[in-house]
Amino acid sequence: MGKDNRNAAVGPWWLRWNAHLPLSVLYALCALLTWTMRHVLRYRVAVARDNLRRCFPTCSEREIDALLARHYRQLGELAAEFVKTAAMSAGEMCARVPVINLSLLQAELVAGRSVLLLGAHQCNWEWSLQAVTLQIGVPLHAAYKPLHDAAADRQLRALRSRFGARLIAAKRLLREVVRGRDQLRALALIADQVPSSSEGRLWLEFLGRDTAFYPGPGEIARSTGYAAFFAAMTRRRRGHYQIELQPICAAGERPEPLDFTKRYARLLEQLIRAHPSDWTWTHRRWKISRACADAGAGAPAVS
Repeated sequence: MGKDNRNAAVGPWWLRWNAHLPLSVLYALCALLTWTMRHVLRYRVAVARDNLRRCFPTCSEREIDALLARHYRQLGELAAEFVKTAAMSAGEMCARVPVINLSLLQAELVAGRSVLLLGAHQCNWEWSLQAVTLQIGVPLHAAYKPLHDAAADRQLRALRSRFGARLIAAKRLLREVVRGRDQLRALALIADQVPSSSEGRLWLEFLGRDTAFYPGPGEIARSTGYAAFFAAMTRRRRGHYQIELQPICAAGERPEPLDFTKRYARLLEQLIRAHPSDWTWTHRRWKISRACADAGAGAPAVS
């Protein structure tokens, strides 16, 4: 993809138009939107508050309220930054989101070995995809969940792939892994979603709660022998982040999926506890209970 195309705005007309507004203006507009969502529409306020209370039982109500307020404010910033993505240059993206410990990943690539990158819904995961794509120096193939609306899905894919990432539907990822074994690349997954399927869940204690995880990332690590890294994203200040690559497993190690997932979950939990307002507390992360899953027909569970 040429430089001109990479720096050109993408997406529907309204997104392209708004993307050229200064970030300060977008922040103000989105702050008003999220204030309305929280205080007028009450969008998932009860869900977020319940999640915070259960995961931080020693926090007072005042502390929970403060976390909730910061979380919604940062959701507004995330919305503004998502819009701005459509018009940002590659240089600006890299300046706003540097990747730390990149040499660890590059050592694998220089040795001719592909790598596995695991992220989370922490801070700005949309910019995380773009920044890593620009800075690793090899093709990045990222798993994603297609939208039901075909036109909206095409527009979202165009935006997410504007700096060269190749998006692969999550249900096709294992087939793509096998097909592209000889290609030097990075495979990227957001691994903290709810596994809604009744099959293949791994149950761990996470943030003090029984939590279901997808086994897929661990199965990929075991079958490929790729070195795996957690892309830990933290906020430096508004509109500026950094990604620190933290090892999960070494090349050729091939851990069992449960052990691999425990390592990922431990790193993610440490990140969330250090920066609690940056995770997506409005997400219904615990809508599947272990008791109900264990009672379901043929639903496997491990601990």
